[in-house]
Amino acid sequence: MSEGDFQESLDRAIPRHAAEQVRQGLWTKEDAVEASRLEFDQLLPLGRETADYHFCQVVDEGTGSRIGETWYVVRSRGGKTQFWVDWIWIEPQFRRRGAATQVFRQLEEEARKLGADRVGLHVRNDNDAAKAPYTKLGYRTTNLRMVKLLSPLL
Repeated sequence: MSEGDFQESLDRAIPRHAAEQVRQGLWTKEDAVEASRLEFDQLLPLGRETADYHFCQVVDEGTGSRIGETWYVVRSRGGKTQFWVDWIWIEPQFRRRGAATQVFRQLEEEARKLGADRVGLHVRNDNDAAKAPYTKLGYRTTNLRMVKLLSPLL
């Protein structure tokens, strides 16, 4: 992914992440985009050059057109290679055609080449549309974060 492509990807990711945080009741609509921008600044202090991060376009093999993107991070921790998918996005008009499955197969192969014995990712518990295909690919829940709402979501 070129620097320009990365900036476009980030420009798409920031408002999507902001909207998700608002939907979850974690941020206010008024402050969400700025909070999202700050989170991405902390996550990627050197942008595309942040150590251990990889940014890729998802391209339709037949047409060569960009149909999505993925970001992943590879780190050594505790004597093991950790491979984490930070972000995957398939444009809505290309979903349910096997693109994400193909991307995950390629990511899993890359993880194996790099010495990882697993691929991790985060999925919101209420995102059934994402959980089902990940489960079908063999992913399983390893952690569960819980919250108690003290006031109703607005």
